[in-house]
Amino acid sequence: MLDEYMKSQKIVYKTLTNEVKKNKYSHAYLFEANGNPDAFSLVLSFAKMLLCPYNYSNKEKCVNCTQCDKIDKNIFSDLKIIEPDGLWIKKEQLDLLQKEFSTKSVESNKKIYIINNAEKLNVQASNSILKFIEEPEEGIIAILITNNIYQILSTIVSRCQIISLARSKEKTSINLNYEEEELKNHLQTINNFVKYLEKEKLNTIIISNKLWHDTYKERKDYINGFELLLIYYKDILNYKLHRNIEIFNDYIEDIKIISDNNTFDNLIYKINKIIELKENIKVNANQNLLLDKLIIEISRGEEYE
Repeated sequence: MLDEYMKSQKIVYKTLTNEVKKNKYSHAYLFEANGNPDAFSLVLSFAKMLLCPYNYSNKEKCVNCTQCDKIDKNIFSDLKIIEPDGLWIKKEQLDLLQKEFSTKSVESNKKIYIINNAEKLNVQASNSILKFIEEPEEGIIAILITNNIYQILSTIVSRCQIISLARSKEKTSINLNYEEEELKNHLQTINNFVKYLEKEKLNTIIISNKLWHDTYKERKDYINGFELLLIYYKDILNYKLHRNIEIFNDYIEDIKIISDNNTFDNLIYKINKIIELKENIKVNANQNLLLDKLIIEISRGEEYE
């Protein structure tokens, strides 16, 4: 159960167990998986702890209770797990969930639903679950799991307690094979590029050679540059959400200014554009045109405030 993650997810473990013990848990959680393969198992263990009449975080004290076994077999009536139906999680799935949860709990004093791969909620499903989260009924707990928080409606994110899992050792956030000093130089380059872009917008195209092309020339360099650019904007969002900065700690003052000048939705828009264009690099798209398009898209992002 949850005790299995005491060492690998120290902060998350402490946060969740303290909330349960103090009976001050949230009505809605959003678990940011960060590529961690144990994300769903951890969430299921947390659900078991919440549903346990004694809030046990392990099975050592259990006697004849079969509740966890029923949860593992997905036959526990007060826990529902929603997975994508095909490519998307659909509104009909959420409508059925709400109908089933409109009745009184049968086997526990709580009802919990877990939405796995929550970034795959389609528009109608997102709006449906948003209303469910906005008007929580007593004893109902929502748990969403995602590897891409930036694809989830900002209104859903803002109504959930965000739990960010530590990345597994096998999957780090950045793997660019730079030496320490070389990485520092690249971080400086990205910071200078974003500062100029956020202030001068389309004028950035005029001096893109100096700001970008002199450093990122080959295709692999472009991919690395876009990866760092993506992390930079994620760090801006981290700052806005009062979360830990990932790797751009030395540029906190610049990050603060950019964060103040962007709305949450605006940052999400820019992050998604970087992700989209980064994928295009891999399919032999013209690199110079891609950068121009990036500058245009980031600049017009101001329209989405």
